[in-house]
Amino acid sequence: MVALLLLSGCLLRILFLSDSGIEHFDEGVYASNLWFYAEQGGEYPGRFYYAPPLFPFLIEWSMIFLGSGPLGVFLPSLLFGMLTVLLIWWVAREWFGPAAGLVALTLASLSDLHLLYSRVALTDVGLGFCLLLAVYLAWKSFLSANWKWPLLAGLATGAGWSIKYNGWLPLVVSLSGLIPWLLLRRRQIQQPTGKLLRWLVIVVVSFLVWSPVLIGLQKSGGYSVVAANHSRYVVGFSGWFDSFWRQWENHRLLEGTAGFISLGVVCLVLCLLSILRRIARSQPLNSDAPGSSNPGSTWNLILSGLLAASPVLLAAFAGISPVLGLLASIGIVLQLFFPAGSFRIPLSTDQIQVPETELNRELAAWLLAAWFCGLLLATPLYYPYPRLTIPWTMAAWLGTAACAGWWEQRAGGSLFEMLHSTSREDQTPIRTTPAVGVVVVVVLLVVSFKPWTLVAWQSRDDLEAIAQNILADLRSESDIRSEEAILYTYAEPALFYYLKAQGHPLTGPVADLEFLNSITAQNPAYLIVGPHAAADPNFQKQFAPVRDRFELVHSYDYSPSLLVRLNQASPGDVSKTEPVLLYRAR
Repeated sequence: MVALLLLSGCLLRILFLSDSGIEHFDEGVYASNLWFYAEQGGEYPGRFYYAPPLFPFLIEWSMIFLGSGPLGVFLPSLLFGMLTVLLIWWVAREWFGPAAGLVALTLASLSDLHLLYSRVALTDVGLGFCLLLAVYLAWKSFLSANWKWPLLAGLATGAGWSIKYNGWLPLVVSLSGLIPWLLLRRRQIQQPTGKLLRWLVIVVVSFLVWSPVLIGLQKSGGYSVVAANHSRYVVGFSGWFDSFWRQWENHRLLEGTAGFISLGVVCLVLCLLSILRRIARSQPLNSDAPGSSNPGSTWNLILSGLLAASPVLLAAFAGISPVLGLLASIGIVLQLFFPAGSFRIPLSTDQIQVPETELNRELAAWLLAAWFCGLLLATPLYYPYPRLTIPWTMAAWLGTAACAGWWEQRAGGSLFEMLHSTSREDQTPIRTTPAVGVVVVVVLLVVSFKPWTLVAWQSRDDLEAIAQNILADLRSESDIRSEEAILYTYAEPALFYYLKAQGHPLTGPVADLEFLNSITAQNPAYLIVGPHAAADPNFQKQFAPVRDRFELVHSYDYSPSLLVRLNQASPGDVSKTEPVLLYRAR
């Protein structure tokens, strides 16, 4: 089952990749470093504003070996996405058991949000992988005496920090989860100060790994310049609710068939676990009597199926992500305060000693609680870009897995082992057909009535076609040789990328119109502007005084994909097109 789900997740990420393309503004910045020589800085101008150098570096070397086609550009994100699916299965299984691993694997493999961003040249999937790996390694660091774990956790955190500027998140998550665990279990935990020391080692190693990025920023004004740029997108607590609601709507627009199928599989797992838990509670200890695995009457089984299928029904109206958030909240609360099936505040006293496995699981639950709750509060403080919710979504997957893991723990063993051993001992299969049948029917109904869509496979190659048309129109000009024309792109790095990738040598990005002072008769100059320039007051201010020096040559219709439209103030109509204008400078 793990292999099948992993294969499905990989295929969904790599199929029909030729229809994808560089479209997002940041994608154009990250993918264009190959076109700049060392004397030009070796990177797209102002790249440091958008991300540290590691991810663009990975794209650059991928393009060197595989070319500028979709595979070469998207390979780093694809690998990070597929590795995340495998890693989250392992982490959930280690923390909460086999059923939890299966649930986390299913949600990650078929997540519409993660599928989409695994097929773009953006940093967020890479950050999510490093965040997950670093938090898991921090968990190992606090439980093991081996000092390799803090070193590895620091390396993973530093790598994520070198991919995206908020890659320090594992440091906050690990400390926020460690402190309540140490306070509440201080009498059972040996050497609590040693665990804090291990956290400090993770911090030091992380900073050392990230320090080349900080040093490299000094030539551009230091990290304060980056922080000032990022502060423009902070909406604060006054805009928290609007940002939260917009992110909810973003997820609703991205949800498709794969996401509902994944939630259906989760409901099926919960259904089987509830039946097995009922069997475990009803049969006497060490009972081998025939029929002891009978979970109850048919009507009880149908009711169990309806309850297990309720998340899918709720998701059909409220969305998948809110349901996962609810299941995750339940899972975290159950793991922390109902570890043995009854309410228990995890206070440490001489009379209450818990097994080591439960103590380790409790630490994982505290780390997950800090991750989930912290990002639920912090993410809406920022402008509602959908990609910013990937770290929180991963925490929701793990929290839902924790919910399944709690049910499995109450049933007394592994889901797969119990299904096999109970059927073998009684010589009759467990009666699950009525409950499973209800879940399957509900899932099929919801999937059937919802539009069959997969946002990740939607075409994103409009800008590539426009770049081809621009070069074709230049070749049709009778008074110039197309290779002698100089093309300037304003605030459209994706178009710059495609013009360079298609072999036009005299192409460059500009942030002003000073090139008008250096026009020559031998090399006619053209200006290409698109939606970003139209929305930029600074460009309008520069363009208005010199409007008579530009002749409009062509206008091209550009239909932004949903990925791009969700970054705008309002997503707008799916059929809406925006102009890309080609001007010739006089």
